[in-house]
Amino acid sequence: MFEGILPHSFVLLCAAFQPCFTAPTYRTFQWLVAGWLHCPGRRTITAVAVASGAAEHRHISVFHRFFARAPWSLDALGRVLFTLALAWVPADQPLFLVLDDTLARKHGKGISLATMHHDPLLSTAKKPFFSFGHVWVVLALWVPLPMGRSRGFALPLLFRLYVGAKRGGQRAAPAHPRASRRQAAAAAAHAAHPRPTKLELARELIGLVAQWADGRKLYVAVDSAYAGRPLLEDRPPQVHVLSRLRADAALWARPPRRRPGQKGRPRRRGPRLPRLKTLAAHRRRWDALPLILYGRSVTPRVFTLTALWYHALRDQPLRLVVVRDPTGKRQDETFFCTDRTVDAAFILTGYARRWTIEVAFHDQKQFLGFEDSQQQSARAVARTAPVAGIVYALVLLWYADQGQQGAAVSWVPRPWYRTKTAPSFLDMLTALRQAPGPPPVSPALSCPRCAQNPAPPLPDADAAAA
Repeated sequence: MFEGILPHSFVLLCAAFQPCFTAPTYRTFQWLVAGWLHCPGRRTITAVAVASGAAEHRHISVFHRFFARAPWSLDALGRVLFTLALAWVPADQPLFLVLDDTLARKHGKGISLATMHHDPLLSTAKKPFFSFGHVWVVLALWVPLPMGRSRGFALPLLFRLYVGAKRGGQRAAPAHPRASRRQAAAAAAHAAHPRPTKLELARELIGLVAQWADGRKLYVAVDSAYAGRPLLEDRPPQVHVLSRLRADAALWARPPRRRPGQKGRPRRRGPRLPRLKTLAAHRRRWDALPLILYGRSVTPRVFTLTALWYHALRDQPLRLVVVRDPTGKRQDETFFCTDRTVDAAFILTGYARRWTIEVAFHDQKQFLGFEDSQQQSARAVARTAPVAGIVYALVLLWYADQGQQGAAVSWVPRPWYRTKTAPSFLDMLTALRQAPGPPPVSPALSCPRCAQNPAPPLPDADAAAA
């Protein structure tokens, strides 16, 4: 019945996840994926179960237990996705990872692990705004799928829920106030086991993928908020970080070599360098560098240097690239990479790939209901929303595989998009939905209690019968 809802090629793609579950749990996972793709509205667990057509065959509690109690690991699903995505990355090229966090807004006091977080979409430079919900730290693999031209796609692999402390220091968001003794016990437990920061969660995710890569070189593109000491120091040896350097960063020269017979401990940094703004102001020679960034051809002016950012990385100099807009509309920006052997073009194009995870966040929230689930169990919260990311990656991989096999996969032409050359995620999702024909609609549930207690007749029907 699962193959009647989705094409056989997509079922074969989902079969790679079978070793991650038991036999009954895998069948539930298949129904959930089918319902997640065909659900017309909000992706609540009940709506997904009805959209899958399994409401007549399985009780709704089966789908809730899948997230709250079933023995399966979300990291194991991410490793399977990583293996499937490696087929699209040439073996002689390094792997690019993109990492960022996103806010899933929630409503209701009974939502577990939900706290107040800074909302970057509603905030301005003068007035910050905070929203209630969940913040997810997501690590994705950048894959050059053929339908994306040169921009590529970010396939979400690993998810971690960041729990803030904006609600009295309680890990769970209770529906009712607790007694003072229980609050004191919760505060003591929090002091014994402090919550990990976003940078610590990011370092954990990168370490997992570094183990899966089997020694393959990794480049991680992160925002400037993640360019800190917890992430840059003590990272795996094959992992390098690309990010934006803050304008007020204190730069230092390399420490000088020790003279023969010199006493004292070795110096860890040399003399202090001028500020980046001062270096750019006194720079006379800028090199023109033609690039394709964010799908557009640009020719910025750049110059490179090597310096030590002692505040974030104490024992390794960085390769810095200062970029200037020739039109003067944008301020000068600086980017860096921990690998000093790469050039300026590699750093700028590698950092530009970070934008693909923002596109992935938008598509997951807009078309797959990343923010829709309302769970009151901590374990269910940590599992439900990431399923939208897994389904998002499966749709991309299925569409790319169909195009490689020569299947006629196209989007509906619209005359107002005259310059459209690549399909959007909604086009891919529509093609997957229409591949086997229209999805079956779950019939009305045959509830024995409803049969014993039929609904009373309408007053108009009684008047007509009289």
